[in-house]
Amino acid sequence: MKLKTGGELVIHALEKLGVEHLFGIPGIHNLDIYEYLMGSSITDIGARHEQGAGFMADGYARISGKPGVALVITGPGLTNIITPMGQAYHDSIPMLVISSQIETSALHYRSGYLHELRNSTQLVSSVSKESRRIESHSAIERAIFEAYHLSLSGRPGPVHVEIPLDILTTKQPVCNENVLFCSDKLLFSSDLTRSAMNKISGSADPVILVGGGAVKCGKEVTLLAEMISAPVLSTCAGKGIVSEDHPLSLGTRIHFPAVQNYLENSDLVIALGTEFSPTDFWKRSIDLGKELICVNIDPGSFYNQRTCNIGIEGDVKSVVQMFLDNDLNRNADRQRKTEEVHNLKEICSASLGEVTGMGEELPAMIFLMNIIRKCLPEDGTLWADMTSPAYVGISEFVSLRARSFLHPVGFGTLGVALPAAIGSKIASPDKEICVLAGDGGFQFTLPELAVASELRLTIPIIIWNDCGYGEIRRNQTVRHPGKTIAVDHKGLDYAALAKVYGIKGRIVTCLEELSSVLTEAFKEKGPTLIEIKVKECF
Repeated sequence: MKLKTGGELVIHALEKLGVEHLFGIPGIHNLDIYEYLMGSSITDIGARHEQGAGFMADGYARISGKPGVALVITGPGLTNIITPMGQAYHDSIPMLVISSQIETSALHYRSGYLHELRNSTQLVSSVSKESRRIESHSAIERAIFEAYHLSLSGRPGPVHVEIPLDILTTKQPVCNENVLFCSDKLLFSSDLTRSAMNKISGSADPVILVGGGAVKCGKEVTLLAEMISAPVLSTCAGKGIVSEDHPLSLGTRIHFPAVQNYLENSDLVIALGTEFSPTDFWKRSIDLGKELICVNIDPGSFYNQRTCNIGIEGDVKSVVQMFLDNDLNRNADRQRKTEEVHNLKEICSASLGEVTGMGEELPAMIFLMNIIRKCLPEDGTLWADMTSPAYVGISEFVSLRARSFLHPVGFGTLGVALPAAIGSKIASPDKEICVLAGDGGFQFTLPELAVASELRLTIPIIIWNDCGYGEIRRNQTVRHPGKTIAVDHKGLDYAALAKVYGIKGRIVTCLEELSSVLTEAFKEKGPTLIEIKVKECF
């Protein structure tokens, strides 16, 4: 019987799970785990900040469909990664976060121990499905397995496990046994699905509302829309599940009053995999049609915006396939519906400035989105940070596939785009990934440029440089015309910054230049920093 330390068991458990990449930062309190990464089949991706490691794990998970795994120390390492965990928790992204902890003997009182963090699992529980401390050497492997599968099961999300130092360093005998975990298959009521199908068949004006929980069933949702001639509206997380160039697609315009009125006047809304987040509705409370059918793996969503008439707990793909397998007899005028969709989109375009509050920069933002769409392949991904052009891009960037426009709309984290794009590129090296960030938000995670540079990742990084927090500045100006505070920044020399990191840097003072600059950037063997000088583009 072989003796193994706790740190060795952690790595062996991850290897058994098929983990290929681990994102993190070594510290004095997790070296007993890092030691066994040497010679492991797992590739270590060293971030420059734990926040960056968490966002990389998030980006990796969104593209690969597998949990992103991150490793940090206790104390400041764990508190630094809480922000990315919050984003992943809000967006239902599977993530496994492993942290060390001070010795068991010092856990229950204020000891002054290095990196001490009292009640750490309570702190992390607010941004995770579960936060668990491993209490014994023998529990390590099972706890890692369970946490990994829990992050994927039901409604996905981050799971945290912490391991005290004395358990990590302890060397004990380990039995050579294989532990297998099976996820439960959700069964949904045939009576409910039959009632739902009857309502759909009898509906005169159904609308499909699709969210991130339907990200893997674009084909099925599209077929359902065509079968019943129903317009499809998506949340930001559901953007592109039904291609936004489809004649029945209303795109991601749930925040437009005209579309909200259309929803309210519908006799039936079929909500697939969405929690009805107020951020998608831009805080406006609306009625979701006269009748509401919800399909979601998380039954808590059945009561969010309003109590649904029929709630089906289950995998969206399975439920929609059941709808498709039954002939939903419904007399529908497809031509009339496509005309309604076209007219609604025209109304939304006309009201874009009013809805977003953008002023003279709006045409440039639309132009920017069109250029990125033109240069980015259909299966490419735009990672858009919390920046003014991205708010326009929610509706104006045409997504032809799911996960082609990723934006932290819910938790609203600044700085997510760069490290998340790095994780996405690592998950799928052949996929074209592009970053769009404001100069203010970009500086939150700027050091992760070093990771993209060292790994020679082909990622164009577009900086919308309006010399500060442009969106907050705009809101301050509305409140107090002519007065702002803490939103204006001294401009960085981005060309010099690119040189420091050993990457290409380009400056755009005329947006017409961007197409050729972006095309060249996708050919580089490494990242390209592209600064758009906003004030000079008008």
